[in-house]
Amino acid sequence: MGATLLDRVDQPPPNGDGPRRRIDRRVPLPGGRAVVGGLLVALAAVGVFAAWTGATDEPTRPVVVARGDVRPGDVLDPADLEVRELDIPDALASSAYSDPAGLVGAVAVAPLAEGDLVQHSAVVERAAGAEGAAAELSFAIDSDRAVDGRLQVGERVDVLATFGTGIDAETEVVVQGAQVLSATRDDRGVGAVRLVLTLGLDGDDVVALTHAVRAGEVTVVRTAG
Repeated sequence: MGATLLDRVDQPPPNGDGPRRRIDRRVPLPGGRAVVGGLLVALAAVGVFAAWTGATDEPTRPVVVARGDVRPGDVLDPADLEVRELDIPDALASSAYSDPAGLVGAVAVAPLAEGDLVQHSAVVERAAGAEGAAAELSFAIDSDRAVDGRLQVGERVDVLATFGTGIDAETEVVVQGAQVLSATRDDRGVGAVRLVLTLGLDGDDVVALTHAVRAGEVTVVRTAG
């Protein structure tokens, strides 16, 4: 019969006298296969733990946050923004900003508290090239009264308005040298191709152009500069 972990055998002395001698058998050590198996189990446990912690840790990335309280309607400037390293998921990072330069001049459309993440839904960015303009104004116009719809972003245009009809009609220049910030087709119309133009304007030009668009017939002319 095989030995147990610890076998003790009492042996009588050869002559039957005196105390019995006790012989303890040594506990056998684990075999090589058992040691290797235990090591593999331990390594597997470490690997599972490392994979779990790696999956639960979000990457640290630079994001723009509000340096102080911002109210809806405020125009953002560098003093309103700062960059912090935060752990945020990819889904949230896709709607955030990493560079505050692109937000300077944007208008807040939602309140922001100090430390809040600035997201796309909280601001309206200024159009490219609008840095030198006091305001932006958009209006729809038929392409045949806007250089056949071939206006490009960055070009300069004059805007003329015709008021009245027939021999009593008068045409005047209402805006000079305005920059085209965007020119997109409006496919919702029927018939003539319509464009939606966005121009960068000075303060006085905003009122004049708004009146011309509402009360007259507007024509856009490309200028040399």
